[in-house]
Amino acid sequence: MVRVHLNRAGILTAAALFLGAAPAFPQTPVSAAEAELMALDSAWIDAEVRRDRAALERILDERFLATFVSGTTIDRTAFIEMIMKSTIEPFEVRHDAIRIHGDVALVIDSSSDRKSKYTWIAVKKEGLWRVISETFTKVEKP
Repeated sequence: MVRVHLNRAGILTAAALFLGAAPAFPQTPVSAAEAELMALDSAWIDAEVRRDRAALERILDERFLATFVSGTTIDRTAFIEMIMKSTIEPFEVRHDAIRIHGDVALVIDSSSDRKSKYTWIAVKKEGLWRVISETFTKVEKP
């Protein structure tokens, strides 16, 4: 299953918007770092929808790896090429969890239909978050 839920560009603009907006989940105050990660998430989705190679190259670390439901793992170059060949409709995700451990963050998102989860890890380098890993999971009915 290919993640068709990606909207991630304009990080600074999105960060300003997110700092003033209430998060969909959880209903607790959002730290500045969490707001940065939510803005990065939004910018990433936007970059995928618009097939913005330059934005994807800024967002995804050189060491980025993506693992799909099938078990296939691809690197940054293959992931970006896949996005460039895809048509991705705009979508939204719910932030199920954001855990920050110093300069490393774990983010778990769910698709709006709750059928897919996206777990991604980012590292902070030179003051900016960059995504190093993403894993796609299909959610089965209980």
